[in-house]
Formats: sequence, structure tokens, C-alpha cells
Amino acid sequence: MYTQRQNERSKDMAARKRVAIVGAGLAGLAAIKSCLEEGLEPVCFEQYDNCGGVWYYTEEYREGQGARAFDCLTTNISREMFGFSDFPYPPNLPPFLPRTMVYDYILSYCETFGLGKYIHLNTRVNNIKKSRDYNVTGRWEVETMDSEKKTQRDIFDFVMICTGFYKKPRIPDIKGLDTFKGTIEHSMRFKDAVQYKGKSVLVVGNSHSSGDMSAESSAYAEQVYYSVGEGMLMMPLCVKNGQPWDLVVFRRANMWNPVKFFKLVVDLCNDRLDHRHAGFTPTTPPSKTRVMLNDRVQYKVMSGRIKVVNRLTRLGPHEAEFDDGTIIKNLDAILFATGYDLLIDFLDEPLQEDDGKLSLYKMMFPLHQHHTLSVIGCVDSDGAIPPLAELQGRLAARVYAGNHRLPSLKVMAAEVEKRNSSLFERFGRYKYLIPNLVFRDEVAEELGVTPSFLDLIKAGPRIAYLYYYGPALPYHYRLWGPHTWSGAKKAIKYAVEHGHYAKQMRNVQPPDGAGANYFFRIIIVSTVAALLALAYQRTYFY
Repeated sequence: MYTQRQNERSKDMAARKRVAIVGAGLAGLAAIKSCLEEGLEPVCFEQYDNCGGVWYYTEEYREGQGARAFDCLTTNISREMFGFSDFPYPPNLPPFLPRTMVYDYILSYCETFGLGKYIHLNTRVNNIKKSRDYNVTGRWEVETMDSEKKTQRDIFDFVMICTGFYKKPRIPDIKGLDTFKGTIEHSMRFKDAVQYKGKSVLVVGNSHSSGDMSAESSAYAEQVYYSVGEGMLMMPLCVKNGQPWDLVVFRRANMWNPVKFFKLVVDLCNDRLDHRHAGFTPTTPPSKTRVMLNDRVQYKVMSGRIKVVNRLTRLGPHEAEFDDGTIIKNLDAILFATGYDLLIDFLDEPLQEDDGKLSLYKMMFPLHQHHTLSVIGCVDSDGAIPPLAELQGRLAARVYAGNHRLPSLKVMAAEVEKRNSSLFERFGRYKYLIPNLVFRDEVAEELGVTPSFLDLIKAGPRIAYLYYYGPALPYHYRLWGPHTWSGAKKAIKYAVEHGHYAKQMRNVQPPDGAGANYFFRIIIVSTVAALLALAYQRTYFY
């Protein structure tokens, strides 16, 4: 009997379809777990000696790694929004997490679900191309190289590329850039600002990394100049009553009306900062404007340590000129936080056209004959990437396992063209800055983990209310559809009631008769009837 069971298990393993997963960062780990849920056999290749991607900290920059976690890196997405849908962070952690806590979470996720045994460390993917029988089977040939420079080729049924978006640094073509004699650094390699002590530093960019680099550099530099280009909206990390900004902003009810949504964003930003007097006022409408998440830059501007300047137009050996004619002399260093271009240099067939256009269904599937290749988590978004990448990984795994059928190529191509046209109209180029929650729900609907009217009734009034009017937590995607998680409701309840502040050592008891929970229940009961009559209106921001 034992031998028979062994033979049956061997036959089952032989019948399992094999998936090559490139990269063991957050997206790669979620992809491994998703494959296991669908009965696939994942084989993950990680070029370095540990998992974690950009969150795996090293003292020295490793060539080819893309972006790195600098010393003082802390998430600007709150704990409850930054994790996976069935694996909350420990409740004792603060809402915004230092890099060490994120990395510990990654290791715990890997260990809890037994993902490590599917990862081949110190193994670089050199090339991925269609197999000889691709037209019939859709399979791929993957060439890898281990730490001893030995190469190996193997055939896989499917491929998931999880190497991330932050691989190829983008530096603008500035007149005189090659004549500048000071130091030039891109945010991709930034570790700390110690080297800029006593120097005059220019930071170029208008998003999160540029703010972090400006604030860090101003602690050491004699003077920091901050070139913000078209400007930006600066969102404080904590807003109403100290709530993390994303728990307030990312709610499905906010997405029903784009005009009201952007007004909410602008009002939250302006509540703490006069953008005009600070020099940050954007020249573009809110729908086209970058939102930077930072609490330190405002203070540094108010203290004079950071001076905001216009768009950089020209460089000299030690000077910089801006589009309003201002010239800064005696400049020692320039820090570019100007983003990244998608780079997947091991794939035989490029995914991106010369003009930057991508033809990816759900930002995942190329419009190929066979849906056996997917790109997971390679998205620039205004919110958390882990839950988005996890949804993409779950969808790809179900497609690969034959448990979900994608639309026809004609339908997929029409949706891709609609997205591309909207993004081009919005930004004037193919800039793939995707609205996080809207896109997450789009992928979730394809995956089958969004609720029906009946699902909401069965879930009860509290969950139904919170689904639309509460924070759009990742745990919602484990309430319905395939691979539900029994702890999802409890995680939602805890996040709503306790996700605002880190646990402190001083305990303060609320006053008697506060009754907050009671009134909250009354609000839920009184609104649920109207709520359940509403159809969720999907409003696209692109």
C-alpha cells in the first residue's frame, strides 16, 4: 500500500505543470504561493543569495539588482495596505514600517508557506525564448547560470517574470550633463547622505524618492536645492485624527466620482501645506499630478535647509541653470530621482515598443498565441504593490492551471488599446502610472474574488459597509472566490479598529461611556439598506 501511494504521488508530480518564476522578491514569493495553490510546480530563480528583492539590504550595491533599500527607508504605505491578503503583519508593529520589519515579514511569509524549497538562489536567468515546439505547446526554454558560471537550459510550461519595475534608471537629457564635474547619483544606488556633508546638493525629481533623498541630504549638506519640475502634491503620511493617509484615501466609495476623489486628495494635501508659498504648486491638473508622500520635506523647507527651484535646463562644471533663468553656482553634487524604464533584458522578444508602448492584458499577459508568459508586479502605481502583484500572480496561476479562461485575443487587444489610448491622452506619452485600487479591483474581478450582491448579503452588514466605505484592505480578496481565507473577516475588523497607531508602552484608558463602537454599529445598520441597493460603479482613471 505504501509503495502504491508513492507511485501515485510520483505520477502526480510528473503530471504537474512547471512554472519558471524569475525573481524572489515580494512578487516572486506571491507567485510561488499562487502556483502551489493551483497545483502547479514552481521553480523560482533568484540571482542573489537571499530572497526579498529590493528589501534585502546590503552594505554594498550589487550590480544588476536595480533599486536598493537605503539605510533609513521606511514605507509610505501603511502596514495594513502593504501586505498580502492572507498574511497580516504582527499586530505590535507600527503603521509605517522600517525596512528591517518589511524584510522580517518577507522571511516569515516565505517560512510560513514553505516557499524556500522552490527557490534556486545565486542563479541568474540569462535568456528566455520560445521552445522549438512553442506553436503547439506554448512552452518556453529558460537558460540559467549558477554561482560557478555553469549554464543550464530547461523547458517550462509557463513563465512568470517577477523582476520588478525598478531596474533601468532614467536620467533626463540635460544640456551640459557631461560637463558637470561634481558627483552624480541616481536614487537606484542611494544608500545614505553622509558623503554630502558640507556640500551643495541638487536633487531632481517630484516623487517619493526625491523627497526622501532631499530630506536625508539636508541633514548633512550645507544646502539642498530641490528641482521639482512640474511640481507635485505633497501628502502627509497621517491625516484625519492621525489615520494613515491610505486608509482614508483608498476607499471604493471615493472612486465612484473622479472629481470628488481628486478634490479629496488635493484637500488632504493642502490641509498641511501651502503649496504655492512652499514652491511645490503643480502646473498640471490633479489627475496628471504626482503625489509625493512625505512628512519631513515641509519642515526642511520651512527651516531653509531645502530650497525649491524650477525645472533644471542646463548644467556647467559646477553650476545649474533653471527654466526661470535662476543659476546656482558652486554646486558639488546632483541626485536624480527621476524614475525607471522597464528593463527585461533576458527575454528574446521585447515587451515594449520603441515609443514605450506596452501591449499587456491586465498589465500581465502579452497578446501571444498562447497565454503561457506573464509579467507580475511590473507596474508603477499610486499605491501598494504587494497586494496588486499578489492578485496578478493568483490570476496567472489560475490561467496556467486551466481553472480560468481569458477572453479572446480580440477582446484582450481592444482593452489593451483602450488603456494605452487613455494613458497617452492623460500624460502625452505611454506612462504606465496605474491607479492602484481601480486596477486591483479590475484584476480581482477577472480572478473572481469580487463580491456579488448575494455575497454581500451573506457577509453581513458590517462587512458590506466596510467593503465600500471602509479602507480597501487586501484581506477583502480572500472573502470570496477561489482560495478564501477563514481569517479575513477578523483581519479586516482588527485593521479598522487598531490599524492607526503603533502600540505604545503607556496605556491610556478611554473615558467611561464613550460608546464609539455602539454608534458605529448604528451607522452601519442605518446605511446598509441603501448600500446594498447600489451597484459598484467602476470608474476608470485612465
